[in-house]
Amino acid sequence: MDSSSSFDLASATGPESEEQTPSVALQEPVQPTSLGFQILYGLANTVIGLGNITFFTLLLPASIAQVAPHNQTNTFIIISALGAGAAILTNPLVGALSDRTTSPLGRRLPWLLIGLLVLGGAMLLLAYASSVLIVGLGTVLLQIAINILLAALSAIIPDQVPLRQRATVSAVGGMAPLVGGLLGQILVGQVIKNVASSFLDLALLSVGLVLLFSLVLRDERLPKQNVPPFHLRDVPRSLWLNPRQHPDFALTWAARCLVFLASTTVINYLFYYLTTERLFAGAQVATGVQIFYAVYVLVLLVSSLVCGKLSDHVQRRKPFVIGASLTMAVGVFLLAFVPVWHVVLVADVVLGLGFGCYLGVDLALASQLLPTARNRGKDFGLINTAIFLPMLLAPAIAGLALSLFHSYAALFSVIAVGTILAAALILPIQSVR
Repeated sequence: MDSSSSFDLASATGPESEEQTPSVALQEPVQPTSLGFQILYGLANTVIGLGNITFFTLLLPASIAQVAPHNQTNTFIIISALGAGAAILTNPLVGALSDRTTSPLGRRLPWLLIGLLVLGGAMLLLAYASSVLIVGLGTVLLQIAINILLAALSAIIPDQVPLRQRATVSAVGGMAPLVGGLLGQILVGQVIKNVASSFLDLALLSVGLVLLFSLVLRDERLPKQNVPPFHLRDVPRSLWLNPRQHPDFALTWAARCLVFLASTTVINYLFYYLTTERLFAGAQVATGVQIFYAVYVLVLLVSSLVCGKLSDHVQRRKPFVIGASLTMAVGVFLLAFVPVWHVVLVADVVLGLGFGCYLGVDLALASQLLPTARNRGKDFGLINTAIFLPMLLAPAIAGLALSLFHSYAALFSVIAVGTILAAALILPIQSVR
């Protein structure tokens, strides 16, 4: 590869800047990953779901009910927003720092271990939290920990997975958090049934799963001479990539944000949707949510793996991502205009097919648009912010739509149009088929 630029943390302004023979850590991977590697990589990624989905759907509400029983909704909104903000900042920053890491353990493995330490501390704090302040602090620490892990795990895809396997491994990594969230809900709701014990048990489970993957991870060391001196001005640069210089990357990020906004909104407001449309009565609404989510995850698993395999086989990304986004739009429109339970289940399957296919190929597409090999961690961290930004946007959009129109048809129509726009944003991309 040609080279003319310096080794800068935020270097993302042109083609690859490695020298003619770059460090092994910066070379494009060609060695195929084993089935064992893929399985353990997926298991490590389930920890992301344990720390996000299980936490926000069950453990955080339960913790808030204990420390702030008279103001639960507002407390939940504020703490969730703080956690999302921490997530958005942590991911690209840790990705950038891992890009510069010259440890004998490699660039990503040390951050997996750091993430586990922070996660253990956060879970311990939350297990014995006795005030809103402690719950808030624990939530922020937990989201920092989860995003340290996510930043390192995401960067492993372009680091170690060759193009011919990239969609398959991306599918495994993409669906694993949802599986982890579902398993966590079952463990917390049906097996452990105690808030403090749940935090401690999930912490032990998370540590075990990530350490198992660490045993098979062979992370190449980055030579110190490949890393420039660190300057404080590089920190804000690590949170930015110029969209004019990298339009394909920017289009992919924007499309991902819209797709995750649709998924986040549907899942987060499903309980209220089922209640408003009177599809269930009283306590049965929770049963409806559980059925919906179980079907959603099951369909998503199959769709993600099948689309990932097919994408790798034909070496095409764009048709799958575009088709997945449009499929999701169909599912959301069904929810908007036909609020009948059996149609809701059909919409559930359609959404699972669409989002599963998207997760199966989306990261593979993004990995082929990274501007430079030396900034893989930082750039993938930026891609990951598209997961958490919708957590901040969804309440604002839902609040505006529901206050103006008092209708879930209006809300779901808006996000359905957003997924159609996401498909349109992928069309102009030229550097990947």
